[in-house]
Amino acid sequence: MKIKYSIFSLVLLVLTTLYSCKKYLDINQDPNNPSQVTEQLMLPAILSTFSYEVAGGSPTRFASFWTKHLAYATAGPHEGNYYLTANDVDNFWRYSSYTSIMGTSVELVDKADKNGNPSYSAIAKIILAWNLSYLTDCYGSIPYSDAFKAQLGITKPKYDSQEDIYKQIQVLLDQAIVDAGKGTGAKPGSDDFIYGGKMSSWIHLANTLKARFYLRLSNAPGYSAATQAGLALTALNAGSITADEAPFFKYLAQTGGENPWYQYAVDGKWSTSPRPSQYYVNLLKGSSTIVGSSDPRLAFQVDPVAAGANAGQYIGVTNDAPPTNLTNYSAIGAFYAARDSRLYLVHYSEALFMRAEAEFLKANKTVNTAVVNAYNDGLAASMTLYGIKVDAASSTAETKAYLALPEHIVNLTTTSAEAYRKIMTQKYIANYLQFEAYNDFRRTGYPALPINNEVYPSVAIKVQPVINIIPLRLPYPSSERSYNAANIPTDIPLSPSAAMQIPLWWDK
Repeated sequence: MKIKYSIFSLVLLVLTTLYSCKKYLDINQDPNNPSQVTEQLMLPAILSTFSYEVAGGSPTRFASFWTKHLAYATAGPHEGNYYLTANDVDNFWRYSSYTSIMGTSVELVDKADKNGNPSYSAIAKIILAWNLSYLTDCYGSIPYSDAFKAQLGITKPKYDSQEDIYKQIQVLLDQAIVDAGKGTGAKPGSDDFIYGGKMSSWIHLANTLKARFYLRLSNAPGYSAATQAGLALTALNAGSITADEAPFFKYLAQTGGENPWYQYAVDGKWSTSPRPSQYYVNLLKGSSTIVGSSDPRLAFQVDPVAAGANAGQYIGVTNDAPPTNLTNYSAIGAFYAARDSRLYLVHYSEALFMRAEAEFLKANKTVNTAVVNAYNDGLAASMTLYGIKVDAASSTAETKAYLALPEHIVNLTTTSAEAYRKIMTQKYIANYLQFEAYNDFRRTGYPALPINNEVYPSVAIKVQPVINIIPLRLPYPSSERSYNAANIPTDIPLSPSAAMQIPLWWDK
């Protein structure tokens, strides 16, 4: 269920091999000479690992179970029942984040700065900041100011508070924006798997992330929601991503280079049990008695059952073993989980829904024209991602009915509570299989999700959730408990199930 599998195609394996020069020594070359590893080799390794192991990896998978985008249709206990061990979260912390992504990013910044290549430094700082956000949003306090200093003898780095981590994230993104605009030195090209070296797009992504992280602190102790909203709007107004700039990683229809959701849930390298949840499928299916409640995005996020008694239907699973064969239930939609599907790192619709929320919070949680326009734009962008037409002339009757249903409308008469719920619920649907849906749920409480105790029709639940709330964080990993235990915050219990019930600083 938790097998480690190769994430790279042959090309990426070659790049990683070239980068890991310490493993293969040539007596005619100095393995410690920085010229042996160029920025052009380091960058693709960072981007590919971040995409597969973080944005499409374990933190996003756990979050997708806990936000009910997916359920784990097998006998528990497992992640879908809120069961995790310290070993389950160790790879994400130790190897993916601190070693392969952030450690290499720190090296790339140093190398690029020394070589006068600010474009490479900019991208490395953005990925470093982004990965820091995943870590702190999973664990809370984490090492940063003392990290990556083993050469100085610091092998047990102290932990920085989550508040300080978020300050450093904003500093890194500000520095990246400046570096990306310099236009000097070597320029990334095909080694930039996201934007092909187009630095204006990296600037827009950095601004979008800044807005995301300002909103993250909207309910943090000592912070004002209206102030954070104003900062988010300033970042968005400085130039956020467009629809064409929504960052994605393109995977390959060849062995070892496939999309991570395909590898995880479709072809059986891990399992075929992770599937769209009963809760989520029913949310999008709506009610047969309510015209307009059926969401046209369902057909792209979820595949209909291919054959058998349920053929052509959308049937979700729970976090128990199903009473019939798994093939009688829907799989993740091919838009997300075909062999060569794109893995979106941020959706354009998110930037628009962030603007809707920010305008709403800035106006002290009242609805104005700016809120309405941004909400409508976000909903339209989410539909357009799948090629769904939203204009009156060419949209289908289903889409027209969905957009006309009062449940999906925010206007100047919408109450404060209803407006916030609708904005965040539509953002939740737009952010299907995105880690950000988990952050939004913890931060705002929307949508109001029940715990994972659904049952199949006429079947009693076999394994109850191991805790009675949706997890609020990951437990600290086994490697930290073994080698850096003295620096782990004392308010986080050793027991994973107890730790997972402690809210993060920004969630208190």
